[in-house]
Amino acid sequence: MDNTTLKKQGAFFFAVFISFLTLSGFLYLTGIILKPLVLIIISMFVITPFIKEYPFAKRLLLLISMLFIGWLLSDLGFAVIPFFVAFILAYLLDPFVVTLEKAKIPRWLSAFLIVFVFVGSITMVAIYIFPIIYEQLDDAINKISVFVSDLSKQLNSKSFYKFMSELGLKKATTKAIVQNDILPKLEPILSGVLSSLLHLVTNISTLATSIFNIILVPILFFYFLKDYRKLVNLSKTILEKKNIKLLNDLKRISKIFKKYVSWQITAAIIIATVCSVMFSIFKIPYPIILGIICGILNPIPYLGIFASMIIGILTIVLVNQPDVLSQIITVVSVISAMHFINAYLLEPNIAGKMIGLHPALLIASLFVFSGLFGFLGLLIAVPLTATLVMFFNDWLKSNVNISLLKE
Repeated sequence: MDNTTLKKQGAFFFAVFISFLTLSGFLYLTGIILKPLVLIIISMFVITPFIKEYPFAKRLLLLISMLFIGWLLSDLGFAVIPFFVAFILAYLLDPFVVTLEKAKIPRWLSAFLIVFVFVGSITMVAIYIFPIIYEQLDDAINKISVFVSDLSKQLNSKSFYKFMSELGLKKATTKAIVQNDILPKLEPILSGVLSSLLHLVTNISTLATSIFNIILVPILFFYFLKDYRKLVNLSKTILEKKNIKLLNDLKRISKIFKKYVSWQITAAIIIATVCSVMFSIFKIPYPIILGIICGILNPIPYLGIFASMIIGILTIVLVNQPDVLSQIITVVSVISAMHFINAYLLEPNIAGKMIGLHPALLIASLFVFSGLFGFLGLLIAVPLTATLVMFFNDWLKSNVNISLLKE
Protein backbone atom coordinates (compact mmCIF):
# COMPACT_ATOMS: atom_id res chain seq x y z
CA MET A 1 0.00 0.00 0.00
CA ASP A 2 1.61 3.29 -1.12
CA ASN A 3 1.77 6.56 0.81
CA THR A 4 -0.95 8.17 -1.30
CA THR A 5 -3.46 5.45 -0.39
CA LEU A 6 -2.54 5.66 3.30
CA LYS A 7 -2.99 9.42 3.24
CA LYS A 8 -6.42 9.06 1.60
CA GLN A 9 -7.55 6.46 4.19
CA GLY A 10 -6.20 8.63 7.00
CA ALA A 11 -8.03 11.64 5.62
CA PHE A 12 -11.22 9.55 5.29
CA PHE A 13 -11.14 8.24 8.89
CA PHE A 14 -10.29 11.73 10.15
CA ALA A 15 -13.29 13.12 8.27
CA VAL A 16 -15.53 10.35 9.70
CA PHE A 17 -14.23 11.05 13.21
CA ILE A 18 -14.84 14.82 12.87
CA SER A 19 -18.30 14.19 11.40
CA PHE A 20 -19.13 11.82 14.26
CA LEU A 21 -18.04 14.38 16.85
CA THR A 22 -19.99 17.13 15.08
CA LEU A 23 -23.14 14.98 14.85
CA SER A 24 -22.82 13.89 18.50
CA GLY A 25 -22.39 17.51 19.63
CA PHE A 26 -25.36 18.62 17.57
CA LEU A 27 -27.61 15.86 18.91
CA TYR A 28 -26.51 16.52 22.49
CA LEU A 29 -26.81 20.32 22.39
CA THR A 30 -30.25 20.21 20.75
CA GLY A 31 -31.49 17.46 23.11
CA ILE A 32 -32.44 15.21 20.19
CA ILE A 33 -30.08 12.47 21.46
CA LEU A 34 -32.36 12.01 24.47
CA LYS A 35 -35.26 10.91 22.26
CA PRO A 36 -35.58 7.08 22.09
CA LEU A 37 -36.56 7.08 18.42
CA VAL A 38 -33.35 8.89 17.44
CA LEU A 39 -31.22 6.47 19.46
CA ILE A 40 -32.92 3.50 17.81
CA ILE A 41 -32.40 4.90 14.30
CA ILE A 42 -28.72 5.65 14.97
CA SER A 43 -28.15 2.18 16.44
CA MET A 44 -29.80 0.44 13.50
CA PHE A 45 -27.90 2.61 11.01
CA VAL A 46 -24.57 1.71 12.63
CA ILE A 47 -25.25 -2.03 13.09
CA THR A 48 -27.01 -2.90 9.80
CA PRO A 49 -23.84 -3.09 7.60
CA PHE A 50 -22.37 -5.80 9.87
CA ILE A 51 -25.39 -8.15 9.97
CA LYS A 52 -24.24 -10.54 7.23
CA GLU A 53 -20.69 -10.80 8.53
CA TYR A 54 -21.27 -11.00 12.29
CA PRO A 55 -24.09 -13.13 13.82
CA PHE A 56 -23.87 -11.09 17.03
CA ALA A 57 -24.81 -7.95 15.08
CA LYS A 58 -27.97 -9.71 13.88
CA ARG A 59 -28.95 -10.63 17.46
CA LEU A 60 -28.19 -7.10 18.65
CA LEU A 61 -30.37 -5.64 15.91
CA LEU A 62 -33.20 -8.01 16.88
CA LEU A 63 -32.90 -6.93 20.52
CA ILE A 64 -32.94 -3.25 19.53
CA SER A 65 -36.02 -3.83 17.35
CA MET A 66 -37.84 -5.57 20.22
CA LEU A 67 -36.97 -2.74 22.60
CA PHE A 68 -38.18 -0.22 20.04
CA ILE A 69 -41.51 -2.03 19.60
CA GLY A 70 -41.94 -2.25 23.38
CA TRP A 71 -41.17 1.45 23.81
CA LEU A 72 -43.50 2.40 20.95
CA LEU A 73 -46.41 0.39 22.39
CA SER A 74 -45.90 1.83 25.88
CA ASP A 75 -45.60 5.37 24.50
CA LEU A 76 -48.75 5.08 22.39
CA GLY A 77 -50.63 3.62 25.37
CA PHE A 78 -54.40 3.40 24.97
CA ALA A 79 -54.23 4.51 21.33
CA VAL A 80 -53.22 0.99 20.24
CA ILE A 81 -55.89 -0.82 22.27
CA PRO A 82 -58.56 -0.81 19.48
CA PHE A 83 -56.00 -2.24 17.03
CA PHE A 84 -54.85 -4.85 19.55
CA VAL A 85 -58.41 -5.93 20.41
CA ALA A 86 -59.43 -6.07 16.74
CA PHE A 87 -56.38 -8.15 15.80
CA ILE A 88 -56.87 -10.62 18.68
CA LEU A 89 -60.53 -11.06 17.67
CA ALA A 90 -59.49 -11.66 14.07
CA TYR A 91 -56.83 -14.12 15.24
CA LEU A 92 -59.33 -16.09 17.33
CA LEU A 93 -62.25 -16.05 14.86
CA ASP A 94 -60.30 -16.69 11.65
CA PRO A 95 -61.11 -20.45 11.76
CA PHE A 96 -64.82 -19.60 11.36
CA VAL A 97 -64.06 -17.54 8.26
CA VAL A 98 -62.01 -20.41 6.84
CA THR A 99 -64.99 -22.75 7.41
CA LEU A 100 -67.32 -20.38 5.55
CA GLU A 101 -64.75 -20.06 2.75
CA LYS A 102 -64.85 -23.84 2.34
CA ALA A 103 -68.60 -23.45 1.76
CA LYS A 104 -67.76 -21.27 -1.30
CA ILE A 105 -68.55 -17.98 0.47
CA PRO A 106 -66.12 -15.16 -0.47
CA ARG A 107 -63.73 -14.21 2.31
CA TRP A 108 -64.87 -10.59 2.50
CA LEU A 109 -68.48 -11.72 2.89
CA SER A 110 -67.48 -14.38 5.45
CA ALA A 111 -65.59 -11.76 7.44
CA PHE A 112 -68.57 -9.40 7.26
CA LEU A 113 -70.97 -12.11 8.46
CA ILE A 114 -68.69 -13.03 11.39
CA VAL A 115 -68.32 -9.38 12.43
CA PHE A 116 -72.06 -8.80 12.03
CA VAL A 117 -72.98 -11.83 14.15
CA PHE A 118 -70.32 -11.00 16.77
CA VAL A 119 -71.29 -7.34 17.12
CA GLY A 120 -74.98 -8.18 16.90
CA SER A 121 -74.71 -10.76 19.69
CA ILE A 122 -72.88 -8.30 21.96
CA THR A 123 -75.46 -5.61 21.14
CA MET A 124 -78.39 -7.90 21.95
CA VAL A 125 -76.80 -8.96 25.23
CA ALA A 126 -76.07 -5.32 26.04
CA ILE A 127 -79.67 -4.29 25.31
CA TYR A 128 -80.90 -6.93 27.73
CA ILE A 129 -78.18 -6.80 30.38
CA PHE A 130 -77.15 -3.12 30.55
CA PRO A 131 -80.51 -1.79 31.79
CA ILE A 132 -80.43 -4.36 34.61
CA ILE A 133 -76.81 -3.51 35.42
CA TYR A 134 -77.60 0.22 35.38
CA GLU A 135 -80.59 -0.28 37.65
CA GLN A 136 -78.60 -2.40 40.09
CA LEU A 137 -75.66 0.05 40.08
CA ASP A 138 -78.00 2.98 40.68
CA ASP A 139 -79.63 1.12 43.57
CA ALA A 140 -76.22 0.20 45.00
CA ILE A 141 -75.07 3.84 44.90
CA ASN A 142 -78.24 4.94 46.70
CA LYS A 143 -77.75 2.23 49.30
CA ILE A 144 -74.12 3.30 49.85
CA SER A 145 -75.34 6.87 50.40
CA VAL A 146 -77.98 5.71 52.87
CA PHE A 147 -75.48 3.43 54.63
CA VAL A 148 -72.93 6.21 55.14
CA SER A 149 -75.66 8.62 56.29
CA ASP A 150 -77.15 6.10 58.74
CA LEU A 151 -73.72 5.20 60.07
CA SER A 152 -72.91 8.87 60.64
CA LYS A 153 -76.18 9.33 62.57
CA GLN A 154 -75.56 6.18 64.59
CA LEU A 155 -72.08 7.34 65.56
CA ASN A 156 -73.56 10.61 66.84
CA SER A 157 -76.47 8.97 68.70
CA LYS A 158 -76.82 8.83 72.48
CA SER A 159 -77.11 5.04 72.43
CA PHE A 160 -73.68 4.77 70.77
CA TYR A 161 -72.05 7.05 73.38
CA LYS A 162 -73.77 5.10 76.13
CA PHE A 163 -72.50 1.82 74.69
CA MET A 164 -68.95 3.17 74.48
CA SER A 165 -69.19 4.46 78.06
CA GLU A 166 -70.07 0.96 79.22
CA LEU A 167 -66.86 -0.21 77.54
CA GLY A 168 -64.88 2.30 79.59
CA LEU A 169 -64.51 5.17 77.11
CA LYS A 170 -65.60 8.62 78.24
CA LYS A 171 -68.16 10.48 76.15
CA ALA A 172 -65.76 13.35 75.44
CA THR A 173 -63.06 10.98 74.22
CA THR A 174 -65.48 9.02 72.04
CA LYS A 175 -66.98 12.21 70.61
CA ALA A 176 -63.51 13.54 69.76
CA ILE A 177 -62.61 10.30 67.98
CA VAL A 178 -65.88 10.28 66.02
CA GLN A 179 -65.73 13.97 65.10
CA ASN A 180 -62.03 14.16 64.29
CA ASP A 181 -61.15 10.71 62.97
CA ILE A 182 -64.14 8.66 61.83
CA LEU A 183 -66.63 11.12 60.27
CA PRO A 184 -64.01 13.02 58.22
CA LYS A 185 -63.07 9.68 56.63
CA LEU A 186 -66.65 8.52 56.04
CA GLU A 187 -67.79 11.62 54.17
CA PRO A 188 -65.06 11.41 51.48
CA ILE A 189 -66.17 7.84 50.74
CA LEU A 190 -69.60 9.00 49.64
CA SER A 191 -68.36 12.13 47.92
CA GLY A 192 -65.63 10.13 46.19
CA VAL A 193 -68.08 7.57 44.78
CA LEU A 194 -70.51 10.24 43.60
CA SER A 195 -67.80 12.50 42.15
CA SER A 196 -66.23 9.58 40.29
CA LEU A 197 -69.55 8.67 38.70
CA LEU A 198 -70.24 12.32 37.91
CA HIS A 199 -66.79 12.63 36.34
CA LEU A 200 -67.42 9.49 34.29
CA VAL A 201 -70.69 10.85 32.96
CA THR A 202 -69.62 14.45 32.40
CA ASN A 203 -66.15 13.84 30.97
CA ILE A 204 -67.00 14.44 27.34
CA SER A 205 -63.56 13.66 25.97
CA THR A 206 -63.41 10.26 27.67
CA LEU A 207 -66.95 9.49 26.55
CA ALA A 208 -66.18 10.56 22.99
CA THR A 209 -63.01 8.44 22.95
CA SER A 210 -64.93 5.41 24.23
CA ILE A 211 -67.62 5.84 21.58
CA PHE A 212 -64.95 6.28 18.90
CA ASN A 213 -63.22 3.07 20.04
CA ILE A 214 -66.52 1.17 20.08
CA ILE A 215 -67.09 2.19 16.46
CA LEU A 216 -63.45 1.72 15.43
CA VAL A 217 -62.99 -1.82 16.79
CA PRO A 218 -65.62 -3.49 14.54
CA ILE A 219 -64.23 -1.67 11.48
CA LEU A 220 -60.65 -2.74 12.25
CA PHE A 221 -61.94 -6.19 13.18
CA PHE A 222 -63.49 -6.57 9.71
CA TYR A 223 -60.34 -5.48 7.84
CA PHE A 224 -58.03 -7.62 9.98
CA LEU A 225 -60.33 -10.62 9.60
CA LYS A 226 -60.72 -10.12 5.85
CA ASP A 227 -56.97 -9.85 5.26
CA TYR A 228 -55.77 -12.11 8.07
CA ARG A 229 -54.74 -14.88 5.68
CA LYS A 230 -52.69 -12.37 3.65
CA LEU A 231 -50.81 -11.34 6.80
CA VAL A 232 -50.23 -14.99 7.70
CA ASN A 233 -49.07 -15.87 4.19
CA LEU A 234 -46.71 -12.89 4.14
CA SER A 235 -45.17 -14.03 7.44
CA LYS A 236 -44.91 -17.59 6.10
CA THR A 237 -43.17 -16.40 2.93
CA ILE A 238 -40.60 -14.44 4.93
CA LEU A 239 -39.94 -17.18 7.48
CA GLU A 240 -39.87 -20.04 4.96
CA LYS A 241 -36.88 -18.38 3.34
CA LYS A 242 -35.19 -17.42 6.60
CA ASN A 243 -36.09 -20.01 9.26
CA ILE A 244 -38.52 -22.85 8.56
CA LYS A 245 -38.12 -24.30 12.08
CA LEU A 246 -39.17 -20.99 13.64
CA LEU A 247 -42.24 -20.95 11.39
CA ASN A 248 -43.28 -24.45 12.53
CA ASP A 249 -42.70 -23.55 16.19
CA LEU A 250 -44.79 -20.38 15.85
CA LYS A 251 -47.63 -22.43 14.32
CA ARG A 252 -47.63 -24.80 17.30
CA ILE A 253 -47.39 -21.96 19.83
CA SER A 254 -50.30 -20.26 18.07
CA LYS A 255 -52.42 -23.42 18.46
CA ILE A 256 -51.59 -23.58 22.18
CA PHE A 257 -52.50 -19.92 22.70
CA LYS A 258 -55.78 -20.21 20.76
CA LYS A 259 -56.88 -23.25 22.70
CA TYR A 260 -55.98 -21.68 26.05
CA VAL A 261 -57.73 -18.37 25.31
CA SER A 262 -60.84 -20.13 23.97
CA TRP A 263 -60.99 -22.19 27.16
CA GLN A 264 -60.63 -19.10 29.39
CA ILE A 265 -63.44 -17.33 27.52
CA THR A 266 -65.66 -20.42 27.77
CA ALA A 267 -64.89 -20.84 31.49
CA ALA A 268 -65.56 -17.14 32.17
CA ILE A 269 -68.98 -17.33 30.47
CA ILE A 270 -69.88 -20.52 32.35
CA ILE A 271 -68.84 -19.12 35.73
CA ALA A 272 -70.59 -15.77 35.13
CA THR A 273 -73.81 -17.59 34.17
CA VAL A 274 -73.74 -20.14 37.01
CA CYS A 275 -72.85 -17.54 39.65
CA SER A 276 -75.58 -15.16 38.45
CA VAL A 277 -78.16 -17.97 38.58
CA MET A 278 -77.03 -19.18 42.02
CA PHE A 279 -76.97 -15.65 43.44
CA SER A 280 -80.48 -15.07 42.08
CA ILE A 281 -81.76 -18.31 43.62
CA PHE A 282 -80.37 -17.40 47.06
CA LYS A 283 -81.61 -13.78 46.82
CA ILE A 284 -78.13 -12.25 46.85
CA PRO A 285 -78.32 -8.51 45.97
CA TYR A 286 -77.24 -7.51 42.46
CA PRO A 287 -76.79 -11.11 41.25
CA ILE A 288 -76.06 -10.29 37.61
CA ILE A 289 -73.37 -7.69 38.40
CA LEU A 290 -71.67 -9.98 40.92
CA GLY A 291 -71.91 -12.94 38.52
CA ILE A 292 -70.34 -10.96 35.67
CA ILE A 293 -67.56 -9.78 38.00
CA CYS A 294 -66.85 -13.40 38.96
CA GLY A 295 -66.65 -14.35 35.29
CA ILE A 296 -64.38 -11.44 34.35
CA LEU A 297 -62.01 -12.09 37.27
CA ASN A 298 -61.95 -15.87 36.77
CA PRO A 299 -58.98 -15.92 34.31
CA ILE A 300 -56.82 -14.36 37.05
CA PRO A 301 -55.67 -17.36 39.13
CA TYR A 302 -56.11 -17.07 42.93
CA LEU A 303 -56.42 -13.28 42.96
CA GLY A 304 -59.65 -13.53 40.98
CA ILE A 305 -61.42 -15.62 43.62
CA PHE A 306 -60.39 -13.35 46.51
CA ALA A 307 -61.33 -10.19 44.61
CA SER A 308 -64.75 -11.70 43.76
CA MET A 309 -65.32 -12.66 47.41
CA ILE A 310 -64.32 -9.23 48.73
CA ILE A 311 -66.58 -7.42 46.24
CA GLY A 312 -69.47 -9.76 47.07
CA ILE A 313 -69.04 -9.40 50.85
CA LEU A 314 -68.75 -5.61 50.66
CA THR A 315 -71.89 -5.45 48.53
CA ILE A 316 -73.89 -7.48 51.07
CA VAL A 317 -72.58 -5.43 54.01
CA LEU A 318 -73.33 -2.09 52.31
CA VAL A 319 -76.81 -3.17 51.27
CA ASN A 320 -77.42 -4.04 54.95
CA GLN A 321 -79.65 -7.06 54.39
CA PRO A 322 -81.36 -8.62 57.46
CA ASP A 323 -79.63 -12.01 56.91
CA VAL A 324 -76.14 -10.67 56.25
CA LEU A 325 -74.22 -13.62 57.70
CA SER A 326 -76.10 -16.30 55.75
CA GLN A 327 -75.73 -14.33 52.50
CA ILE A 328 -71.99 -13.86 53.05
CA ILE A 329 -71.64 -17.60 53.64
CA THR A 330 -73.64 -18.27 50.46
CA VAL A 331 -71.49 -15.93 48.33
CA VAL A 332 -68.22 -17.35 49.70
CA SER A 333 -69.48 -20.93 49.24
CA VAL A 334 -70.66 -20.40 45.64
CA ILE A 335 -67.47 -18.61 44.56
CA SER A 336 -65.24 -21.15 46.35
CA ALA A 337 -67.10 -24.08 44.81
CA MET A 338 -66.93 -22.62 41.31
CA HIS A 339 -63.23 -21.81 41.74
CA PHE A 340 -62.44 -25.32 43.01
CA ILE A 341 -64.37 -27.02 40.20
CA ASN A 342 -62.78 -24.83 37.54
CA ALA A 343 -59.21 -24.60 38.87
CA TYR A 344 -58.71 -28.17 40.08
CA LEU A 345 -61.12 -30.28 38.01
CA LEU A 346 -62.12 -28.65 34.71
CA GLU A 347 -59.05 -26.59 33.79
CA PRO A 348 -56.36 -29.21 34.57
CA ASN A 349 -58.25 -31.90 32.70
CA ILE A 350 -60.00 -30.05 29.87
CA ALA A 351 -57.58 -27.16 29.25
CA GLY A 352 -54.61 -29.39 30.07
CA LYS A 353 -55.60 -31.93 27.44
CA MET A 354 -56.33 -29.16 24.92
CA ILE A 355 -52.82 -27.67 25.18
CA GLY A 356 -50.95 -30.92 25.92
CA LEU A 357 -50.16 -30.28 29.59
CA HIS A 358 -50.46 -32.78 32.44
CA PRO A 359 -52.99 -31.64 35.13
CA ALA A 360 -50.40 -31.82 37.93
CA LEU A 361 -47.90 -29.82 35.88
CA LEU A 362 -50.55 -27.21 35.04
CA ILE A 363 -51.33 -26.64 38.73
CA ALA A 364 -47.63 -26.63 39.64
CA SER A 365 -46.88 -24.04 36.94
CA LEU A 366 -49.21 -21.55 38.63
CA PHE A 367 -47.33 -21.83 41.93
CA VAL A 368 -43.88 -21.69 40.30
CA PHE A 369 -44.53 -18.73 37.99
CA SER A 370 -46.43 -16.76 40.63
CA GLY A 371 -43.45 -17.21 42.96
CA LEU A 372 -40.98 -16.13 40.27
CA PHE A 373 -42.88 -13.31 38.53
CA GLY A 374 -45.78 -12.44 40.82
CA PHE A 375 -49.09 -11.39 39.26
CA LEU A 376 -47.74 -11.43 35.70
CA GLY A 377 -46.49 -14.97 36.28
CA LEU A 378 -50.01 -16.13 37.10
CA LEU A 379 -51.29 -14.83 33.77
CA ILE A 380 -48.58 -16.36 31.58
CA ALA A 381 -47.96 -19.56 33.58
CA VAL A 382 -50.12 -22.05 31.67
CA PRO A 383 -49.46 -21.09 28.02
CA LEU A 384 -45.76 -20.49 28.70
CA THR A 385 -45.39 -23.84 30.51
CA ALA A 386 -47.17 -25.59 27.62
CA THR A 387 -44.73 -23.95 25.20
CA LEU A 388 -41.71 -24.98 27.29
CA VAL A 389 -43.02 -28.54 27.50
CA MET A 390 -43.46 -28.55 23.72
CA PHE A 391 -39.77 -27.61 23.23
CA PHE A 392 -38.66 -30.07 25.92
CA ASN A 393 -40.53 -32.89 24.20
CA ASP A 394 -38.87 -31.91 20.91
CA TRP A 395 -35.49 -32.18 22.61
CA LEU A 396 -36.36 -35.57 24.11
CA LYS A 397 -37.51 -36.90 20.74
CA SER A 398 -34.38 -35.73 18.99
CA ASN A 399 -32.01 -37.04 21.68
CA VAL A 400 -33.57 -40.07 23.37
CA ASN A 401 -36.60 -40.69 21.15
CA ILE A 402 -39.22 -40.39 23.91
CA SER A 403 -41.86 -37.84 24.89
CA LEU A 404 -42.84 -36.98 28.47
CA LEU A 405 -45.00 -34.55 30.45
CA LYS A 406 -48.01 -34.88 28.16
CA GLU A 407 -51.46 -36.02 29.17
